[in-house]
Amino acid sequence: MLWRQIDRLTGADPLVDFDYAIKSRIAVAYTAIFTLMGLVNAAVLAFVLDGRPGMVELGLASGLLAGSVGVTGLKLRRPNATIAAMILLASLVLFAAAWANRGSFPPATLYLPGILLGAYIAWGARAALFAILPLAAYFGLIISTAHVTEGGRLGFNPSELLDMLVAAGALSCVWIVLFGSSFRSATTDAQSALAASNQRLETALIAAQQANRAKSDFIANMSHEVRTPLNGVLGMTNVLQADTSLSDDHRRSLELIDDSGKALLELLNDILDLSKIEADALELDNREFDLADLIRNTTDHWRPQAETKGVALTVNNQLGDPAFVRGDPLRLRQIINNLLANAVKFTHSGRISVTLTTVGEVREGKTRVRLSVRDTGIGIPGNKQDSIFDPFNQVDASMTRRYGGTGLGLAICRRLVNKMNGKITLSSKMGRGSTFTVDVPLERIATSEQPVVTRDPASTKPVEAAGRVLVVDDVVTNQLVLKAMVQQIVRADELVVDCASGGREAVNKATSFAYDVVLMDIQMPEMDGVSAMQCIRETRKSADARIIAVTALASDDHRREFLAAGFTDYLPKPVEIAELRRVLEIALVTDRRSDAPTDEESRVSSG
Repeated sequence: MLWRQIDRLTGADPLVDFDYAIKSRIAVAYTAIFTLMGLVNAAVLAFVLDGRPGMVELGLASGLLAGSVGVTGLKLRRPNATIAAMILLASLVLFAAAWANRGSFPPATLYLPGILLGAYIAWGARAALFAILPLAAYFGLIISTAHVTEGGRLGFNPSELLDMLVAAGALSCVWIVLFGSSFRSATTDAQSALAASNQRLETALIAAQQANRAKSDFIANMSHEVRTPLNGVLGMTNVLQADTSLSDDHRRSLELIDDSGKALLELLNDILDLSKIEADALELDNREFDLADLIRNTTDHWRPQAETKGVALTVNNQLGDPAFVRGDPLRLRQIINNLLANAVKFTHSGRISVTLTTVGEVREGKTRVRLSVRDTGIGIPGNKQDSIFDPFNQVDASMTRRYGGTGLGLAICRRLVNKMNGKITLSSKMGRGSTFTVDVPLERIATSEQPVVTRDPASTKPVEAAGRVLVVDDVVTNQLVLKAMVQQIVRADELVVDCASGGREAVNKATSFAYDVVLMDIQMPEMDGVSAMQCIRETRKSADARIIAVTALASDDHRREFLAAGFTDYLPKPVEIAELRRVLEIALVTDRRSDAPTDEESRVSSG
């Protein structure tokens, strides 16, 4: 309580500035002790003992001077200067006492431990070590001026100095107690402040985690809600684009709708990816793939847009072709796509070059692969080069900016590269272009046993197979879209496509009819898609149907979750017509061929 009152007088607060509070308290202790020491010594020498000439005056003057200097320093809130002045004054007084005693051991020497302790607490070990120099000089003065008495060198008469030693010892105890209580009180206050700060940080961390979960839930829910109408837009657009009776104007309009919808879908995917990366919920795949083929296909996708602007797009592959590695091809393709998208957007003449090579030595079975995308575009100012990797950050964020975009592409690139234990760097000059360099460790594979997948020209042809398909979705628009897409893919007179608006209705229909394929939505009222799938598996007629999860829950975690729950396949919304053709062809053609009896089985059964 006393020290807190002193803190208020000196303007110190251990919770705000612990070091200033400690030094202020030491300055107060020095002032009080030195003032009291001078006055008590003067009184003892005057009324108890017959001291040396001038000692009473020395004690009285030192006490008054210490009080005046200390109070002035504390009022000015200069604790360091006050402590230094007190130590200097005490040193002068002790030296004067040693000189006056001429070889006797001055009782004031008992104050030396307190002086060293205060200097150590205020300024650290170096200050205490530095104080050894005047301390050695002090004892050297005593020794040099001492004379041999009956009691030996530095001798004194205990009976004459007993009272002074008692008084000095008592003051030394008070000295140590003052310093100890000052430091203990300040330490306790600091510990209390630390505990309170930790509690606030823990509360803030919990709130931040809750906010992050709420943000992730919000983004996931918004993703679901946005993907649902996008499924209708893109699905119907794909269906209409297959109509051969469309005029060129109508076809261009549909292409514009399709491009706009895909741009919105790409933005939605970027936001989801960034959210998962920030939550450390993104898991990388690790499988074999041909990196050279991936670079070639990705570059070919952007080449028409570059050539439209008169920009040449070239690839310099120094890894060889093929170049099999082990890693995450999806995320590497995403990185390359973002870098090429920026290069094509900001380059209006010249060329864009993509270079693939290796740098460094092989470590732990991995080679550092370097991918560089260099352009001759507008360049990036030096003061913007560090910030362009931040989310939603653009070089020109004004309302009149020439180039659009959300500023997520490079942010996702940096986070994905960091996730791969790699590094992405930028070198750019205004008006002379930019070079983005990505270094990632990948495991090189000499040969791959995976077959090379080639596109079958017949894969775009309609599937000619009869079958019964059930479309389950609580949104009527999605029912119409999926039904139209199925009817466009499968061309057979015996094709039957039914629709159900919920899980219970789907179970009832699956109980009455034998379905070959069930396209099942997941989030539905009354009965969700997982429960409906499990109930259909228990029916007699549709137990063997291929039940495909068709959902706006479009992450890899959801895909694994639904496949583990018992779905035979998974289609994210918006549904791509190529993926729908794949699952329908497997269900209506491939599976039936594998289930058909062989010639030997037919002969055995007929015999």
